[in-house]
Amino acid sequence: MYFIPKYILCLFFLILVDFFLAKKIGATDNQKRKKLLLFLSIASNFGLLFYFKYLSFFADSLNVLWIPLFDSKISLTNEILPIGLSFHTFQSVSYVIDVYKKKLKPETHLGIYSTYVLFFPQMVAGPIERFSTLGNELKKNTVFTFDLIKKAAPLILIGLFYKMVIADNCGEYVNSTYASVQEKNNFNVLIAVFLFCIQIYCDFFGYSLIAQGSAKLFGIKLIDNFSFPFFSENLVVFWKKWHISLTSWFRDYVYIPLGGSRVSVFKHLLNIVIVFTLSGLWHGAGFNLIIWGFVHSVFYLFAIYILKKMPVKLPKIVTYIFTFILVAFIFVFFRNGDLSESILIFKNIFPKEKSITFEPVSLFLVLNIVILFFIEYRVRAYLNYQTFLLNNNFYKNLILYSYLLFAILTFSGIDNLPFIYFQF
Repeated sequence: MYFIPKYILCLFFLILVDFFLAKKIGATDNQKRKKLLLFLSIASNFGLLFYFKYLSFFADSLNVLWIPLFDSKISLTNEILPIGLSFHTFQSVSYVIDVYKKKLKPETHLGIYSTYVLFFPQMVAGPIERFSTLGNELKKNTVFTFDLIKKAAPLILIGLFYKMVIADNCGEYVNSTYASVQEKNNFNVLIAVFLFCIQIYCDFFGYSLIAQGSAKLFGIKLIDNFSFPFFSENLVVFWKKWHISLTSWFRDYVYIPLGGSRVSVFKHLLNIVIVFTLSGLWHGAGFNLIIWGFVHSVFYLFAIYILKKMPVKLPKIVTYIFTFILVAFIFVFFRNGDLSESILIFKNIFPKEKSITFEPVSLFLVLNIVILFFIEYRVRAYLNYQTFLLNNNFYKNLILYSYLLFAILTFSGIDNLPFIYFQF
């Protein structure tokens, strides 16, 4: 509402539509009527998302054919995307589908359902919660105690370290390099490619940790959205650890309904390509993001059908590094607005004819990245930070908190960069 006040009406509209349609779905046994009500809900949610996020993109794409044929142009006013619309669209749709499949009983309390959609810590950038988890959390009676602060504050502190110390400093280097890529040393461009991969991870994971900590202050537990994905042997493992809530959403509501892996090899290949391509499109209206999703699907299938059959087992550290490099290069498509910009990045990774001075990365940034990966290496055995902190003794945690606070106060990025996933 602070951003654009009238946009709250879009959310109120979707909340009322889904709340009452879900109640109607739960109250009828007529399958045709249930399907019609489900269709109305999905059409309302994705119709609004299409209008704000994809209409201009499809109009511009159609103009490529329309202008030569009819000598006129389809013109539309550019709408500003409501913050987090993709996230709460998926969250709302999952609720109605689960009611349709009788996995859930429809919620009868409009306040509870509204809070599920509007829960502020995670509504603008996830994680994408299910009503079966967050809905139950919202129904609990919680008494505010100091124990909630003890559990919440460390998560917020760690999230701020990820965002302010790592992501924002990486972002400054990446933005500077990409702004004049042709004038940069090829090693600077290559480093920027790797740093953007670290930036988007720390930016998004940092937000997720802050969201979890903020929710914890209210006694509400949010699901883990990341599980240290840079410690992945291949792309299959990576996608089990990266943006877990989105991956599981596509698995449950797209991949499995399409037949999953219990189909012919060709159909399975097609299902994987569809899911990843739609994932790219979910992130934004642009061919670059579609290519980003498609390329992921190609290497994902390679890992499933080729790597699993290879007799040679490489050391884990080698597979971690290879997976990171692969993901970093694919993320070039994610970072740039159009394909020509991505191609320009790849071209400038190779040495140029003229010698250009190398611009070093801040030693403090490198040091903090090393410290971060060392911390993650220790934490990953516990699956998440909260379990790790509970199993640590007081003095180890005190050392960790002291350094994180010192780093935030001392090494935070100069530019106040917005969270990357706010644009989705």
